[in-house]
Amino acid sequence: IKLQARKTVGPRSRIPVLSDLERKVRQLCRERRFEMVPFFEDFDKLRTGYCTVQIFTRVLCTLGLDHLASELQTLAFLYQSDEHKDKWVDYRAFCEEMQTPATSVRSMLQDVFDRLRREFSSRGAIGLVGLKRAFFEVDRYGTGTVGFEEFKTAIRACGISVTQKELDALFIHFAEDGVMDYATFVREVRGLLHRLRKQLVMDVYQDVFTPIGSVRMELLFERFDPTFHPRCLDGSQTPEQCATDLEDGITLQDPGDPMVDDLLDYWAFVSWNLTEEQFEYCVVNSFR
Repeated sequence: IKLQARKTVGPRSRIPVLSDLERKVRQLCRERRFEMVPFFEDFDKLRTGYCTVQIFTRVLCTLGLDHLASELQTLAFLYQSDEHKDKWVDYRAFCEEMQTPATSVRSMLQDVFDRLRREFSSRGAIGLVGLKRAFFEVDRYGTGTVGFEEFKTAIRACGISVTQKELDALFIHFAEDGVMDYATFVREVRGLLHRLRKQLVMDVYQDVFTPIGSVRMELLFERFDPTFHPRCLDGSQTPEQCATDLEDGITLQDPGDPMVDDLLDYWAFVSWNLTEEQFEYCVVNSFR
């Protein structure tokens, strides 16, 4: 299963959850109004859009981010691309992300989903199931899709506070031919791990993944240690509640086998407020 560098936002594409490091660098880029692409292109004569990790860190130090030198290699790893034979850094994707204006639709979507994820994370996975049920209730024909008015009704029914402008942006992003696949939206609320966290979860949990990319739930529960679940460690849930939360959060109470992405997204859902060290501690120790 390949890990891809971050991609630009398009219809129904994932909404990237930025790491603390990415947010820090993006804020600096906005304050200093960097135009970074020409600096990278000085080392990319063929205009491939890729550069080595060494060139990536060198350019950013040249631009005045040398005080972050110890973290720039980690930043480069987040934007490495499997589409390049040597897994070089996709600097165009990086530049686009870092130079996205705070007033753009892209930034609005990121901010709204950050807020939604914090809200639903506090409710637990049962909140995601409730959101899905709210959509199901307004889906009069059982098509799995809703129009804008139904979307707005379901969001309001869950007590989610969003502006009209935010509702418009969310619907436009996920809609096709005037309707939205609400299962895709609910899954998006769970979140998206950045590359390094994703790789850690895949390495630790690899024994429960099938060759076709599904999750062996029986084996997962056999080896999962809920005492290292983030909510158990912070005292907000018991181990038994964490085990139930894991099942509901991965399956969203859908029949059939969940996929690898469902497990990855669940970890994003329960770890949005964890540091990298805390995340690693929870993931590594949660699977026996």
